[in-house]
Amino acid sequence: MSELSFTKTFLSTLDSRPIKLRADYVFDPERIGLRVPYTLPRLQAPHPEMPKKVRHTQAPGSSKSINVNVKSARNPALEFTIPNAPLSTTTVQDLRDAVRARVSDTQGNQVPMEKIKILYRRKPVTGTGKTVAEILADEPEMLAGGKAVEFGVMIIGGAQAIDIPSQPEAADHDVSPPKAAVGPSGAELLQTDAFWIDLQGYLGQRLKDEDEAKRLQALFKDAWSSSQS
Repeated sequence: MSELSFTKTFLSTLDSRPIKLRADYVFDPERIGLRVPYTLPRLQAPHPEMPKKVRHTQAPGSSKSINVNVKSARNPALEFTIPNAPLSTTTVQDLRDAVRARVSDTQGNQVPMEKIKILYRRKPVTGTGKTVAEILADEPEMLAGGKAVEFGVMIIGGAQAIDIPSQPEAADHDVSPPKAAVGPSGAELLQTDAFWIDLQGYLGQRLKDEDEAKRLQALFKDAWSSSQS
């Protein structure tokens, strides 16, 4: 068979076949074979494990403490010390509570907590839950404990200091009987606004809830007033 005859026969065979494949056309890969080699996708490298944080727990009784000096140079002129304050548990809120118990506004009422600002190195300390240890994190010599640190106070709108009687420490070998209190006492003291302000401040420090402290103070005062009528 000549090449021309073969070509004509081959073309006529192709004409009998459909030009386009059907939609359901399926070819057998075993008979035809793959045109390109099939390779599996490359697996991603596993993420390295994060290093575990080592928590250093302190033994009971090993907590460091520091003397906290709280000072307000003006309006009001206030200065007091919180001795042996634990570094890891004393918070900014504790300092604000201590200040609030020692001041009042011009009408004799408690100063709103949001108006009391604690300063360190003349800059306001943000966050009421921040501890003294967190504030002094960049000062390792202070974190060793046994030293004194000074915090400033700024009261927006001003306030006036309340006189709180201090208890002098007794000498080691000289124990004397306590002296009688000077000023109003007993039922006469209950009639002063300073007593109820101090009571609310004490309840706020113990309960850590100013609204509940105010409610209990009002409850106690109403009960006392009812007993006097």
